[in-house]
Amino acid sequence: MIAHRFGTRSELRLRFLLCLGAVALVFGVLVVRLLVLQVVQGSRYRYLSENNRIRVERLVAPRGMILDRRGEVLADVRASFDALVVPAELPKGARGAVEAELVQALGLAPGELTALLNGPGPPRWKGRLLRRNISRPELARLAAHRLELPGVLIRAVPVRHYPHQDLLGGLLGYVGEISGRELRLPPYAEYESGDILGRAGVEAAWEQDLRGEAGGQQVEVDVRGRTLGVLAERSPRPGSNLILTIDRRLQAAAAAALGEEAGSIVVVAVHTGDVLALVSQPSVDPNHLARKMDKEQWEAIASDPRHPLQDRATQGVYPPGSTFKIATALAGLDRGVITPQTRVFCGGEYHFAGRPYRCWKKGGHGTVDLDRAMAESCDVFFYQTGLDLGIDALFDGASQLGFGQATGIGLPGEREGLVPSKGWKRKARKEPWYAGETLSVAIGQSYVLSTPVQLAAVLAGVAHPQGIRMRPRLVSRIEDPEGRHLRGFSPQEAGRLAFRRAHLDRIRHGLRLVVGGDAGTGRKAEVAGFPVAGKTGTAQVVRLPAERNLRLEDIPWERRDHALFAGYAPADRPEIAFAVVVEHGGGGGSVAAPMAGLVVEAYQALKAVDAGVAEGGP
Repeated sequence: MIAHRFGTRSELRLRFLLCLGAVALVFGVLVVRLLVLQVVQGSRYRYLSENNRIRVERLVAPRGMILDRRGEVLADVRASFDALVVPAELPKGARGAVEAELVQALGLAPGELTALLNGPGPPRWKGRLLRRNISRPELARLAAHRLELPGVLIRAVPVRHYPHQDLLGGLLGYVGEISGRELRLPPYAEYESGDILGRAGVEAAWEQDLRGEAGGQQVEVDVRGRTLGVLAERSPRPGSNLILTIDRRLQAAAAAALGEEAGSIVVVAVHTGDVLALVSQPSVDPNHLARKMDKEQWEAIASDPRHPLQDRATQGVYPPGSTFKIATALAGLDRGVITPQTRVFCGGEYHFAGRPYRCWKKGGHGTVDLDRAMAESCDVFFYQTGLDLGIDALFDGASQLGFGQATGIGLPGEREGLVPSKGWKRKARKEPWYAGETLSVAIGQSYVLSTPVQLAAVLAGVAHPQGIRMRPRLVSRIEDPEGRHLRGFSPQEAGRLAFRRAHLDRIRHGLRLVVGGDAGTGRKAEVAGFPVAGKTGTAQVVRLPAERNLRLEDIPWERRDHALFAGYAPADRPEIAFAVVVEHGGGGGSVAAPMAGLVVEAYQALKAVDAGVAEGGP
């Protein structure tokens, strides 16, 4: 009866066997799958499990400090907070909610999170940068909504800080985030996305000493990404500290002397080459560049016609104007073309090859010797001297002084300037040299170019009692973060002047007359009790024959002459040499010389203060 209802006995046995086979097949599949997961792929899933539980976080190394010669901090680090997202920790079904919260908390643009997650970057289990330097309110909101933001991290990082803002912007440079292109280059093999590196100035030149070495943590987290504890940690190694030769006080005085003018002032120690001040204006506060800027801010700086990112002291090239007459006079004495007694008549013009070459003084200087030609900057005297010398002899004399050569100060992008020669023109212009061009070179015009730091170094060599040219030194030593000495940098000679001592003394005498003489063009640089020697210069930017008698304010700024003054002090026992270059400032004697006087006065006052401190005074 039962068999009839459910089928025959044989049919029941068949059904039983089929069910048993199906069960066996299911269990067989499960067993095989377990074997694959446990044995074949066990190590892979064990690795994934550990990495879901353990997060590796990179600890950024604080950048080394930069200090001036007296130990005053010029650049240090301060705490900042970055927001990051770990793609692997974002719940697949909750990305929209996370993004919506981040739009509110950080002001993200819609779709910005998705673009960040889908774009190129570090592995999915590492953090990708959302925002740098988030504000305190943003930090508080992210912390308050931590549970609704799985995969979003807050990282405390040291950020570069410049307490003196734009005072040393051109010198120190700035830092910025490494680019994707740079990350693919061998020199940056140790860097990672988001790392900061020096972009200009001292920050770039001494990057490897300043950057330090990153550390790391193994952090245990739960399924929501919340930190449970630190399993292991390797502390970051802070960067080394740089002690510069700069005196921040003199730097401030030089910047104040330059005021709102575009240009540069450089002050160096005659006997050591120490760079005491190196001002470039206008400048940018590097604090604004230390963290990522928006596009509009960067474009405003980059498109500024006065180029505030350029370090004019080492990268700005200007015709040296009459300051170059030092080279012309020394070369003339050395070759016997002139003597201290040589006399030339100046009627206001020098005629050569049917063309008049003007002297800066319209009515002329009358008959002048070398001393008077130097003191009153008579162009006609130096036209004649240059023509008698010839361009190659003039090139040799100027090169010996250091014109046309990088000083080796150690800052990136230093320009060499230029002193032309016949060979240079054949190679660069594919043209022969014309004798008339020598006249313009003799007074520092035409092709001649120099940087302010080069001009200061030239005057330091002239001022040195033994005619020694010292290489400008910017970093005196490197210390570890605890202040222990690591490396020092001694003063280095860059060369020795081969001019006769009597000839150098005669030029020094003439340079003193420029400032201390009754008719000297640099009288406004004089400082009571601290005699100054130097040379004024007015470098023509464009020829203005029709506007020759116009007032300076009537000439468009970009067409005005550059104003220069280069010298040393005190004249009888030189300690410092300096160069002042004011872009489109007008006359060297009326504009640059008074600025030089203010710098020398500040040096004199600071020297007295330091002497009082050394003696235990107030």
